[in-house]
Amino acid sequence: MRRETVAAPVSNFQKLKERATPGRGGSPPGLPVFSGVEAVLAVADFAAAVAFFTQKLGFAVDFSYGDPPFYGVVERDRARICLRLVHEPVFVGDIRRREELLSAAITLAGASAVDDLFRGYQAAGVDFHQALTTQPWGARTFIVSDPDGNLILFAGPGG
Repeated sequence: MRRETVAAPVSNFQKLKERATPGRGGSPPGLPVFSGVEAVLAVADFAAAVAFFTQKLGFAVDFSYGDPPFYGVVERDRARICLRLVHEPVFVGDIRRREELLSAAITLAGASAVDDLFRGYQAAGVDFHQALTTQPWGARTFIVSDPDGNLILFAGPGG
């Protein structure tokens, strides 16, 4: 009995991946280029969330929408976070803390930047879910908890 080897069909995703810029994760030529991504955080008190991000974390308000506001964006440098007012809990109990379910991850350019930012947030009285630490893979990270329990990771390369 003769056996034939049949190649698995190549998916459209695999074809796109093969055309991508090697080692850069870039879009293949001729396809739209992603210019950014923004986290959307659910908040129970829109004004309190804006105050936390602007007064404690050093963000600025890009815009807010509604009367009273129920949606808006805060930004700092190239990091943008959308805030969305919700009237009921989005997560059950303390699952975010127990499972470390991140709402956003913000990267910094260097280890000293991560260390300096952590110290600045400490001085501002920010609540930390995880203090500054070096991860087994070398990254320097810390996790902030906002007034709604959203966990925001700050990370940079190890020093």
